[in-house]
Amino acid sequence: MFHKTRKKLSFLYATLYFLLFSLFVIVLYFSLVKLMENQQINELEDFYGKQEHDFFEHVYANTKTLNYNPNRNFFYYIYTKDHQFVHGDESYKGLKKQIEKVFGNSDPSEELIKHYEWQEEHFLLLKKPIVDNDTVVGYIFVGKSVTSQHHFFKNAKYLLILLTCISTVLIGLLSYYMAGKAMIPIQWSFDKQKKFVSDASHELRTPLSIFYSSLEILEVEEAKQLSPFGKELIADLKDEAEIMKDLIEKLLFLARHDQHQASIHKEIIPLSTLLNKISSKFQKIMPPDIQFSSEIQENIELLGDPSKIQELLYILLDNAIRYTNSGKITLTLLKNQGFVKITVADSGIGMTVQELPLVFERFYRSDSARQRNGTGLGLAIAKAIVEQHDGKIYATSKVGKGTTFHIELPS
Repeated sequence: MFHKTRKKLSFLYATLYFLLFSLFVIVLYFSLVKLMENQQINELEDFYGKQEHDFFEHVYANTKTLNYNPNRNFFYYIYTKDHQFVHGDESYKGLKKQIEKVFGNSDPSEELIKHYEWQEEHFLLLKKPIVDNDTVVGYIFVGKSVTSQHHFFKNAKYLLILLTCISTVLIGLLSYYMAGKAMIPIQWSFDKQKKFVSDASHELRTPLSIFYSSLEILEVEEAKQLSPFGKELIADLKDEAEIMKDLIEKLLFLARHDQHQASIHKEIIPLSTLLNKISSKFQKIMPPDIQFSSEIQENIELLGDPSKIQELLYILLDNAIRYTNSGKITLTLLKNQGFVKITVADSGIGMTVQELPLVFERFYRSDSARQRNGTGLGLAIAKAIVEQHDGKIYATSKVGKGTTFHIELPS
């Protein structure tokens, strides 16, 4: 139990750290990208302001010039509003034709900022209109290569992902270690509690047996001297002693199960026959307002302890009767590939989602169950029996609709 809790806590802490650190990394990454992009746009805006006058210098020239210099940081192309090239400076051969092909038919008055990839190079483009006397007379493309920045942020992204994964693993290991340290006193207290329950159960058996024997002797020896009230009192005391004896036996069983000292005698059980017999018995004692039915697949066998399997079914059927005022109870048995499944379904009061994980805890009793008799140990014993047979048990329920207990045992 503590090992599973330790792993759950470690996983929870690691997951929480991963989500928070991932959020931090995402915000940091996109903030840096946006900051870098804004800086580059400002640089393009400044360059646009310096080159805008070239339109008026070259628009009426006889020749349209395109200068090429691969060492330029910026490039620009100037066009009339009719998309006629006027002048430009180029850093990459053929880029002008590619830009004209992609953006050449755009509205001259439209402003746009685009990231563009061409021949494994990444560019940031700024298109702005050229205005004369409140009239758009042309437009200009200004751009620069951002390939190095693109590669930097790409590598930074992979690095941040790697750091997130590594740090999450380290936090998970640290959480596992710290959870183990934190659970040492809790486990010590729990072990002491289990030992106390085991020792107390053992020690109580002897005085309880003496007490019960003394009541029987008193009942026989003093039968003539006892008043009707005295006889009734002794009978009540014997009933209470039987209840205490049953409780102690249950506690001893769970204590042995905790310490892995409980031994069961396994044999081939004709499970279908056993469930048919149990079904017949419960059919006779079922309250008149409850309809009992069974769906039992024939010729199913199981390797297990017949007395324990019978006790398991008695616990679940008795539990179903206790929490069903009227309606129906169904016992089913079927064999799937690799396991045998038993279900006990009722149409009783049901349980909330919050109660379901707690039903197999010792002494747990819901608010509705407190109005009924019981020790709160039955389902804990049922779970222990199933675990002794290497199976699993779980419950599904809806408030006001009923509860179904599912048992899966290896066949």
